[in-house]
Amino acid sequence: MSEVNEMVQEVATAGVSRRHFVQGAAAVAAGAALPMAGVLGSNLVSAAPSVLRVAIGKIANAPTPFSTNDAGSLQILANVGESLSWSNDTSEIVPRVALSWKASAGGKTWTFKIRPGITFHDGSALTADDVVWTFKSHLDPANKSNVAGKFKGILDTNGVTKIDEFTVKFDLLSAVGTFPYLCAGTSYGLLIIKNGESGGPTWENKMNGCGPYVFESYVKGDRATFKKNPNYWDKTRQPKFDKLVTISFESQEAAVAQILTGKLDATTGITGALATKINKKKIDLVNVKSVGHLMVHMRSDFGPFSADKRIRQAAALTLDRVGFLKGVLKGYGSVGNDNVMDPFPTADKTVKQRAKDIAAAKKLMAAAGSTGFKVDLSTYHRDDIDLLAPWLKSSFAEIGIDLNLATIADSYYTAPWDANTSKKQESHFWLESNCGITEFGHRGAPAEYLTRVFRSNGDWNAAHIKDAALDAAIDEYNTATTPAKATIASKKIQELSLDLSPYIIAFFEVRTSAVRKGLKGFYTNGMGQFDAAATA
Repeated sequence: MSEVNEMVQEVATAGVSRRHFVQGAAAVAAGAALPMAGVLGSNLVSAAPSVLRVAIGKIANAPTPFSTNDAGSLQILANVGESLSWSNDTSEIVPRVALSWKASAGGKTWTFKIRPGITFHDGSALTADDVVWTFKSHLDPANKSNVAGKFKGILDTNGVTKIDEFTVKFDLLSAVGTFPYLCAGTSYGLLIIKNGESGGPTWENKMNGCGPYVFESYVKGDRATFKKNPNYWDKTRQPKFDKLVTISFESQEAAVAQILTGKLDATTGITGALATKINKKKIDLVNVKSVGHLMVHMRSDFGPFSADKRIRQAAALTLDRVGFLKGVLKGYGSVGNDNVMDPFPTADKTVKQRAKDIAAAKKLMAAAGSTGFKVDLSTYHRDDIDLLAPWLKSSFAEIGIDLNLATIADSYYTAPWDANTSKKQESHFWLESNCGITEFGHRGAPAEYLTRVFRSNGDWNAAHIKDAALDAAIDEYNTATTPAKATIASKKIQELSLDLSPYIIAFFEVRTSAVRKGLKGFYTNGMGQFDAAATA
């Protein structure tokens, strides 16, 4: 077995199976049924209703392949469309549109076999032409796709080639041992688009995907209605419900109340604090491990956190991470160490975990010549964010940093932004704000986080951190062809993240869904996407 394929087998998500996309993944049966998400309640109903009603997260942006970047729109796309592969409830990558994939040239070339027999909702057949069109569309700067940033320095339009009707080759700009993870459904908007169609604003009017549910109607920012796809390619996973309705909720606590009254069947993304309050005799909980997290950025090129990295280090030392995880999240998660590497098997476990140390934090502030300051916290309201924000405020206050929470608003992701300019004024847009909380969904490998968030030229680098040594370590990790090489690079990333302290990651999530008694097979993957075709 080649080194790159050993790497592909090894890199997996925290504490879960490492059986990931082995070369020649056609060994995974086409359309294999996904496992149930857990033991369900005993009060089973005799017949499923014809409509599955699911509460989803807030829809901040249009649910289109190019623009989606939030939980609500991502959940819609997961049911109307499909990507080359899917991340299931145990974080295994399983084939969907792709039958298999293999690496060559040390991980610089990847060849995907496309599954025959898939049709779009308009009846046209899905072929390699559609896959090539999809990737080239996302990579075209004119389309301003949210997906494009993940491939920066990795893939451009010249590297996507049709070999035959059902084979596509990707020639990368640099070797990436975990490239199939970047093509999975956990990637924002990377579902296959029909050749010639746009993944932009017009897409939401018909949503011509190839998934288990067919678009019927969409009320902007509120709800979408679908009917089951009678021509869905996977005969082992035919939708059991005639219709699917997704309804956007800002607070999942309100959604849980509607499960009790029979108005909803399930809700995704509830907090551990809410989970402990739920009557388990009336509602079942489904838990899935995830590397999803809330990331706090402290801008390093402008504003009060940019004066000295020791101020950012001090802020990170004010947090009682274990106490928050146990007391507020009720154990639903794992402690974070301010980098994205820790949940993955290739992380170096010898790097010391950060812990609360106010004395050390005050010394760092004094050494940096700071007695404290007031700064706005920019983010938006969501159940888990509303738990984290006041905790940050009380923690930072111990060293004189006064977080203003009054500026939290739904415009966090929607303010105007030009990624090609270096703005030096503060606003409350997530990529301009001095301090903000951004939610990041699950990924099967850390490559996207590293490329988009921690690298100097990353399009999601809200902290505006620029460090040549960190960039070099990221490149070293992304091109590693064995787990041992990846661990060496990971240690560098972990230690540099602690030293530079551009971001705080206090914990990693457990994804918890609440479902009515008798609903079988409902789960979300680590990203929060649910598989309605598996639900009965």
